[in-house]
Amino acid sequence: MKKVKNIMSKKVIKADKKSSVYNISKMMDENGIGSIVITDGNKATGMVTERDIITKCLAKGCDPKKMVAERIMSTPLVSIEQDCDVVEAAKLMVSKMIRRLPVIDKGDLKGMVTTTDMIREVVSKGKRKEDSLIYIVCDYEKF
Repeated sequence: MKKVKNIMSKKVIKADKKSSVYNISKMMDENGIGSIVITDGNKATGMVTERDIITKCLAKGCDPKKMVAERIMSTPLVSIEQDCDVVEAAKLMVSKMIRRLPVIDKGDLKGMVTTTDMIREVVSKGKRKEDSLIYIVCDYEKF
């Protein structure tokens, strides 16, 4: 069975918990991504997503240049070990209703696995994109 480390993206964009929401938004735009892992020193402690920016900052009338990441980040950080099976990652994502899952190895952030990564993996096996997450969660090797 495939491991998370085999399908994850190794490039993870991070920002300090004191970074402004404005700077985080710019980082997302520049990198074409929808989330940033938030750190406290070297430790990954949370995540800011596009949705967090909209619902916890902009919709509340807060100034994104003054608001800091730690005030809007999703925490605690839901993550998975890199040697876990892809099925386990998919089940965790479905149970927590999340689309992005940081990948950890001995406490260090190593990558990110997303629903897009999983869809790409399943489609490469000849399955329809529409069935991909159902396929993964049900039994990965059979559907």
